[in-house]
Amino acid sequence: MNIGFLVNERTELGAEQTTTLMMAAAARRRHRVFVFGVADLSLDSGGRVLASGCVIDEGAPKDLVEQVRIAPSVSSALQDHDLTIVRTNPGRDEARLSLHLACLRMLERAVEEGVPVVNGPRGLWRALTKLSLFELPAELRPRTLVTRDIGSIQEFVEQHGRTVIKPLDGTRGRDVFVLEADRPKSNTRQIVDVILRQGYAVLQEFVPGAERGDVRVTVAGGEVLEVDGHPAAVARVPGRDDFRSNLHAGGSAGPAILTDAMRDAVTQIAPMLEREGLFHVGVDFVGNRILELNVFSPGGLHPSERLYGVDFSSAIIEALEKRHPCS
Repeated sequence: MNIGFLVNERTELGAEQTTTLMMAAAARRRHRVFVFGVADLSLDSGGRVLASGCVIDEGAPKDLVEQVRIAPSVSSALQDHDLTIVRTNPGRDEARLSLHLACLRMLERAVEEGVPVVNGPRGLWRALTKLSLFELPAELRPRTLVTRDIGSIQEFVEQHGRTVIKPLDGTRGRDVFVLEADRPKSNTRQIVDVILRQGYAVLQEFVPGAERGDVRVTVAGGEVLEVDGHPAAVARVPGRDDFRSNLHAGGSAGPAILTDAMRDAVTQIAPMLEREGLFHVGVDFVGNRILELNVFSPGGLHPSERLYGVDFSSAIIEALEKRHPCS
């Protein structure tokens, strides 16, 4: 297969990133891998979506990151790809948000021309903010409020007690705080002001057990990704004096226990993921509640592979081969 990988910037890949692991797995499985960034797309006069990128060797490439960085650029039409895998994250590239938005529009054009794209641009559009949480059944998520009204924020905290507040468009655990009903209002107002300067605030009741961390579960094709009986699930434990379990915020990864309730929740949301074209999703659980759906470049494969000693990256590529067989 000809597989395109769309990333934020192809010269900024890291060796342990899920994206890099998936590229290497695709190459090992003898696919032609084409890597391009959000600034590398164009539309020709005939409406074809073109990309400038690099091709990595089939087989088991060594120093893949370096190969992508120094490889000469070539042009390719997305219509000539058997599959395009979107591994971008606008939240990590805020200075170029307009490029990401234009890129999603061009991907929509490619889909209209029959190009398979995962995750699909329609679902990615809808997931640009945490409003996508409201697509989940109410019993699967914490009680949540999205607002810019100070009075509504104070009322929510008074009603629910300990509350998590974060930006609607945030990522990687940045600017995530806990509000307490008994905290001085001046301190609360300072935190709220930090969030509101960025736009809307998302407030969620603090789910019991969240102080001990969360569980990131990798879902592929509406099912928990599993290899040899090992689910791709990682327990993320907060760092010292911090409630955030994001690995980028100082959290650590350990083996996770995947409960029947978590599996049932994944089964329950699978039709919605399928409808939105969201094939590869990172689902974050605290207890049996879903805190977040990560659909832009979901990570977690490297710690999962390290913890369980299995090749989850190849399993995702194999699942995509079955979903999009080469004609």
